[in-house]
Amino acid sequence: MSHIIPRSHPRAAYRAPIKYAVFNSMQFQSTQTYDVSEGGICYETDRQLKPEDDVCIVMENYAPGRSGLEAYHSYVARVRWTQVLSQNGVVRYAAGAQIVARSHKILATDAQMPIRICDLCNAHVAQHRIVQTATHAQICTHCAKHLEKISSEKVRQCVERFLMGNVI
Repeated sequence: MSHIIPRSHPRAAYRAPIKYAVFNSMQFQSTQTYDVSEGGICYETDRQLKPEDDVCIVMENYAPGRSGLEAYHSYVARVRWTQVLSQNGVVRYAAGAQIVARSHKILATDAQMPIRICDLCNAHVAQHRIVQTATHAQICTHCAKHLEKISSEKVRQCVERFLMGNVI
């Protein structure tokens, strides 16, 4: 049984030329968008991307000062889903990605992103890979997955209190 997750923002059809690359690969592929929403973008790819892959999307029709996607030169987006498209016997994919950062510069590597320190493991990670807990602790996505796996709510609260320095 699959769960349908409702969309946070409505989609609008939007065709625009873009280039995309899996984050840190610098191997850009030319393609086009299908639609956009306030929090995401759907675009065509030549290969199936995995959910949670981070991609850099570069707008080929960059026009600062305008509204819409072309107002920024690049976006960092996290793939949420992919779907097979079959066009004239050629297998392509549609990828839906959540926008996590936007810039007037091309953000293609973690080194170009603002850095934060994970409160749990002390790793230096790009800001878009930091999750804020209910107690406002800032942890990396890796630690967040481990924290979510803790079945006891009381233990999870104790870990979060420890992170905030409230261990009395």
